[in-house]
Amino acid sequence: MKGDLHIHSRFSPDSSLEPDLIIQTAKKRGLGFIAITDHNKFVEHKGDILLIRGEEVSSEDGHILALFIDGEIPPRLSQEETVDLIHSQNGIAVCAHPYRRVNGIGSRLRDLYDAVEAVNGRCRAKCNNKGKDLAKHLNRPMTAGSDSHFYDEIGRIFIEVDATDEESVRKAILSGQTIIGGNDLTLAGQVKLYLKLGKDYTLRGFKRI
Repeated sequence: MKGDLHIHSRFSPDSSLEPDLIIQTAKKRGLGFIAITDHNKFVEHKGDILLIRGEEVSSEDGHILALFIDGEIPPRLSQEETVDLIHSQNGIAVCAHPYRRVNGIGSRLRDLYDAVEAVNGRCRAKCNNKGKDLAKHLNRPMTAGSDSHFYDEIGRIFIEVDATDEESVRKAILSGQTIIGGNDLTLAGQVKLYLKLGKDYTLRGFKRI
């Protein structure tokens, strides 16, 4: 079963995607499960696809994906506090796009995470290759996700697992039984993306997410 573990809906300040249309799009692209991981916002969605409950949390050092959680994790805490809160909900803490310049944890990384987002749909190959190397260095499972903010991004990066339900997806991730598929961001795609991000940043009054 294929899935995308990093998608943003209209509940994120930088996306306008409707959850129902996210689900429809994911199904059309052959995905069996998705995680809608809005910035610092936990929303429990419903639909006829396996939905992994999640959030992308802005720690004081960078972004952390919280998967399989039951409620909102507050932002602007330390990595340690953020991961502890995720674990208190029996969730999986994933270091998101660790080498992205703007909001990756990078050199501030603490060896706390259950998994590393080794491939992110909004990162180029060099950045993603460093993520893979980090996961190997830490001996942590690899996850991947599109980091979609537009419908055409959904499922461009995905993981494939031998699973049929939420618990078996969870076990596959923690045991490292994931196959990563999709394509890294091209240079043209990166230019288009950063123009869009710059515009959004300006419209938000130069506030970081």
